[in-house]
Amino acid sequence: KPSSTYSSLRNKVTMPFEVEPGQEYVSPYSDFFSNIEAGRSSLGTTEAMEQKAGQLQEQYLECGIPESELRFRTVSYGRFALPPYVSPGEHRVTVKVALSAIPLRDEEREVLLQIVGSRYNAEKKELQLSSEKFASRIENKRHLVGMIEQIVLNSRKLAQEFSEEDAKKVAA
Repeated sequence: KPSSTYSSLRNKVTMPFEVEPGQEYVSPYSDFFSNIEAGRSSLGTTEAMEQKAGQLQEQYLECGIPESELRFRTVSYGRFALPPYVSPGEHRVTVKVALSAIPLRDEEREVLLQIVGSRYNAEKKELQLSSEKFASRIENKRHLVGMIEQIVLNSRKLAQEFSEEDAKKVAA
């Protein structure tokens, strides 16, 4: 029979879970608090695991540029109501990388600057490339990364060939 006394209502509010006489109360949050006591997050990771994740090695491109030095930019527009539904330049991706982030010797840097031409901004000392070859930003981003790698690797190769030619001229 339900009792509507003040104490019974208070018990229902303060102790919403029924505890049978003789049994110990078990909090529904006991797992949460045991994780805290064990030094684990609510995801089950420990502090050591989080530190290890923070110490992951930085990723580098094949040419030696750290991925963190690449700055990508895209532009997003609202969708058109009529065909073609996308704006011109919607898929264009631009990447900027500081020349100091590219691991090159002086001769290789000179060759790189000749290859890229006006894409190098001397005031900001950065290389800027754009691509809208593909109808996907992801593909354009991959294309730009591949272009940077090829430019750097080819500038190294050409500088090597030039130095070999100069050595042959000196020897002759």
